Amino acid sequence: MKRATLHELSSTVFDLVVIGGGITGAATARDAALRGLKVVLVEKEDFASGTSSRSSKLIHGGLRYLETYQFGLVAESVREREMALKLAPHLTKVQPFLYMFYEGTPDKKWLLNLGLTFYDFVSGSWNKRRHKMLSKEQVLARQPDFRQEGLRGAAMFYDVSTDDARVTLDTVKGATEHGAQVINHCEVTGLTFNDNQCNGVKVVDKLTRQQGIIRGHYVINSTGPWSDNILRFEQSDSKVLRPTKGVHIVLRKQDFPLHSAVFMRSPDDGRTVWPIPSMQDDRVFIGTTDTTYEGDLNNVHPEKEDIQYLLNVANHLMPNKKLTEDHIVGSWAGLRPLIAPAEDVNNSKTPREHQILRSDSGVYSIVGGKLTSNRVMAKQLLDKVVKQDQNKYLRPDLLPYRASKISISGACESTQPSVAGKVKYVANEVVAKLQAGGVPYRLAQAWASRYGHNSDHIVKYWNKGSQYQQALGARDLTVAEVHYCVQEEAACSLKDLLVRRTSAFFWDKDGGLEQIGLIAQEMQGLLNWSEEEKLSQIDSYYDLVRKHRPKAIPKPVNETQDIPQPAYD
Repeated sequence: MKRATLHELSSTVFDLVVIGGGITGAATARDAALRGLKVVLVEKEDFASGTSSRSSKLIHGGLRYLETYQFGLVAESVREREMALKLAPHLTKVQPFLYMFYEGTPDKKWLLNLGLTFYDFVSGSWNKRRHKMLSKEQVLARQPDFRQEGLRGAAMFYDVSTDDARVTLDTVKGATEHGAQVINHCEVTGLTFNDNQCNGVKVVDKLTRQQGIIRGHYVINSTGPWSDNILRFEQSDSKVLRPTKGVHIVLRKQDFPLHSAVFMRSPDDGRTVWPIPSMQDDRVFIGTTDTTYEGDLNNVHPEKEDIQYLLNVANHLMPNKKLTEDHIVGSWAGLRPLIAPAEDVNNSKTPREHQILRSDSGVYSIVGGKLTSNRVMAKQLLDKVVKQDQNKYLRPDLLPYRASKISISGACESTQPSVAGKVKYVANEVVAKLQAGGVPYRLAQAWASRYGHNSDHIVKYWNKGSQYQQALGARDLTVAEVHYCVQEEAACSLKDLLVRRTSAFFWDKDGGLEQIGLIAQEMQGLLNWSEEEKLSQIDSYYDLVRKHRPKAIPKPVNETQDIPQPAYD
């Protein structure tokens, strides 16, 4: 995946200019490229830097939406859950859930059993993942640390865990593999018009400070919580969204030994919350809060009350663990791009469906929705664009819709179109292949879990020499992986690398700061940073980590140390 230059983009007239590099924009760009459209994806920060790396890291049917009678949304979501297992097998994992029943909770077992029967049936995988009703004794046999007082049992059902940032990145990569152009760290500052019809975007490349215009027959606004900002280029008082903030905390599994995800009620306000085992075997996370957010969209972080709210959930579920802020490894906060509801509707009951809007100047906006439904959202949007175009700008011989049939990048060995689900992805086979190429087992596991078959590309750097095999801490990061992320995944900053590409920010106690000087030095050489820029990058990343840890973290030493010997045998 190559980051385009503004010079390249300014000399082309695209069919579609997609603003926003979250999962919705990524899915739209990929779908458009697969249809044969000339498309460019423009992102003001980094791909997945907003909501798409700050979710609950689930692809799920939204069981709780049955409470608000959103049956269509649930049916669509469980079908998309099954689709994700085919499109992104390297980044998805079936996750058992326990829906907890305690004395005093409003849930009725018979009604939940009926709801879960619907959930199973509409998924199309009735025989693979059918729910079960468990007794108190069966629950405690699985999870002996759970609160026993008032426990009436649980329902066990299934959803899917994922790495939301990596799914977004591999969707972007999939778009580029089929012809899309992409540029991150490039901010849209306005729109251009011809006869009152939008025909492009004004942009500034935040890395070079170069300004320019990218032309397109159609402009797509897929910026999630920032959608109103783009709409205000045409209508100054746009207020389509009411974003809400969702916070998660991370704990060590040894401190909070959770083996199945849990669907339970908060002891504070009765809201639905989820303690979930991470796809990282040594971590568990708990979320999420759901509070109206009116602050700076670009500076969202957990507050003390958010942390305490989620600790209360953990201690209510496992009271003998007596968890405090000292046990928290990390946290994250993100914004849900919810469509503004009626004033008397609370956040938890605000509909999660998406809407497609078209302005008088022809700008299409897709607002609302969630990670799970990204493929459907993209399809509905592009179907509408193509239909309303009526062969005015778009070529009449477009390829048929294929985004549900072609795996995203990393799922298969070849970048050529491959039918999703036909070639079974087996992680152990990828690990074995990497080992055969000289990669140590633990490292091969880390690469396979992050990059799937694309980890083959990292081996090319690994085998260039011992200097590429040096360990840099941060969830088994090595020099080889840094080179791959910069040169083949458009990582342009420490945040790009440590938050979205490797997730060290989420799962490491120090967020990957242990050897940050060495990591920054490696990126400095690849990206031609000045010494001042390198130190600025370290300071900026440190501030991000500090805001997401309740306990103080020592300021890293900026001076570069000697690179240590490899930590792999």
